[in-house]
Amino acid sequence: MKRLFIVTAIILMGIGSVSAQQEQRSEEERAQMRAQMIKRVADRTAKDFDLKGDAKEAFLQTFTAYQTEMFQTNMGGLRQHSQEGDDKKELTDDEANAKIQEQFTRQEEQIATLQKRLEIQKKYSAEFAKVLTPQQVLKVLTPQRNNQRGQQRGQENGQRQGGWQGGGRGGFGGGFGGPGGGFRGGF
Repeated sequence: MKRLFIVTAIILMGIGSVSAQQEQRSEEERAQMRAQMIKRVADRTAKDFDLKGDAKEAFLQTFTAYQTEMFQTNMGGLRQHSQEGDDKKELTDDEANAKIQEQFTRQEEQIATLQKRLEIQKKYSAEFAKVLTPQQVLKVLTPQRNNQRGQQRGQENGQRQGGWQGGGRGGFGGGFGGPGGGFRGGF
């Protein structure tokens, strides 16, 4: 019986360490995949903008730093709201007040994240302006998903609209957008 207990304990410890290694490895893999994705997008964008030589290198370096900082804002403090059973049970007054406060806290976190993203975009718009035209800077700072939506809308209306020109909600970041999708997405 003791042997069975010892063997079971050893197996459980082994499973726990393998699980921890997989978590660490998967985080490293995600970071690697994110870096590869940023590089692909940077290369494609530089090609679209027909950048060459020093301008291309400066753009690639700036774009990589910009995207990396923007992705970091997606990771911090953005909790997903769980609605398990919220609609199924009656809440007490204290529980309802706690949920209200939780919602305020979540909204404050979202506003803080938006402010961080805005500051990053302001900082990098000046950097991008050193090697890009204002139209190109706008295209870089406008979320890609808006570009795709606008392009699809134009095609549905029988028109061919390219890239950012037919974009949906735009501007610098277009609301909750940016790399990785905003508050629900992330990478």
